[in-house]
Amino acid sequence: MKIIIIGSVAAGTSVAAKARRNDENAEITLYNADYDISYSICGIPYFLGGEVDELETLTPRSAAWFKKRYNVDIHTRHEVIEIDPDKKIITVKNLDTSETKEDNYDTLVFATGATPITPPIKGVDMNHVFHVRNIQNTASINSFMVSNNPKKVTIIGAGFIGLEMAEQLTHKGLEVTIVQRSNQIMPHLDKDMAFRVEEHSISEITE
Repeated sequence: MKIIIIGSVAAGTSVAAKARRNDENAEITLYNADYDISYSICGIPYFLGGEVDELETLTPRSAAWFKKRYNVDIHTRHEVIEIDPDKKIITVKNLDTSETKEDNYDTLVFATGATPITPPIKGVDMNHVFHVRNIQNTASINSFMVSNNPKKVTIIGAGFIGLEMAEQLTHKGLEVTIVQRSNQIMPHLDKDMAFRVEEHSISEITE
């Protein structure tokens, strides 16, 4: 049995670990377009706010660690660009060298996660506009903050990460504005619950 997993972080590595527990003899390969196979996205705001001292703390597991622990071959900076489901073959591009290769599978698992929504507004490509998605984004934000010492920040999105960013950057001394498309923060909550979170958040941010 040969299993190929596309994507890592929480879903992909969990699938790989579970597959290894189910079958000690399976050949398991994971392809990931990013640099890191696993990281704590929830910890990103706390690094930027200063509660987490080292960025490396957010990436406790490397490809080498996973290989030793679960005997899974992990290829970072490798993007699957084509799938032939009839022949059960994928085409993979090495993002560092631009070389491509083919690999075959018996079972293919998609664990690619989500892509941040970038509003189609003027200025989103400027050097002081960032996504909060992965470790590379985090390093870029931190580098900009250290070099430019900004005083104000606007956060687009009032979900978990947006509110955590607001809290941490407020504690760091920045003036924070939150912009949310829907008519409440934490849109996955019922309105009466979101209202209480909003009241608490305003109180925390303005204190």
